Amino acid sequence: MKLLLTGATGFAGGEVLRQALLDPAITRVTVLTRRRLAWRHPKLHPVLMDDFMDYSHVPLHGHDACIWCLGVSQASVEPDEYVRITLDYTLAAAQAMFAANPAMRFCFVSGRSADPHERGRSLFSRIKGRTERLLRERWGQRVVVLRPGYICPTARTGPRRDLARLFTPLGRLMTWMGPDLGVAGDTLAAVLLHTARHGAPQPVLGNREIRHYPLATAGTAPGGVPHG
Repeated sequence: MKLLLTGATGFAGGEVLRQALLDPAITRVTVLTRRRLAWRHPKLHPVLMDDFMDYSHVPLHGHDACIWCLGVSQASVEPDEYVRITLDYTLAAAQAMFAANPAMRFCFVSGRSADPHERGRSLFSRIKGRTERLLRERWGQRVVVLRPGYICPTARTGPRRDLARLFTPLGRLMTWMGPDLGVAGDTLAAVLLHTARHGAPQPVLGNREIRHYPLATAGTAPGGVPHG
């Protein structure tokens, strides 16, 4: 499989990248990124992006799937910028990728409280939900949506380095308390890679379905990937 990946400098996307580079069935990982990567690997091909609305210079042809982990906290940016990053970037990318590869699969990392009906109170809930809905309306079964709760660090993923690291103790407790509330980062990455390759039994996987996915650990290889 040849894979497109965004958000590789973040926590979830970074673990997807680590597992993808260890997976012999994945022959190429094209990472779309604003920042240069510390990773080095023969099958890793970073593409620096000045504008996530413009794919005219990106080699999209020949890829089998995209895992879209790009995102930002609603608390970190103004509402207009949050909509642009969450909704506009995602739809522009999907449009360009499906035009280049009509049979590809697009795996979108959403969130547990996303509401496609846009009745939620938070901007996150409404805009993630709107993005899910428009992706599904335009590209149907070629889109798989994953809605994790709190994404917990593990020995394999290493610690979180974003603002959400402050909530790690609470996130671990939530994950222990209920299957709907949190998921291990390496489990989420393994499920993303499996659904990118094989599809999913349903169009939307909630946190519970991610945690109990039959092959949730199939893509989690031991060890690490040399980088830097």
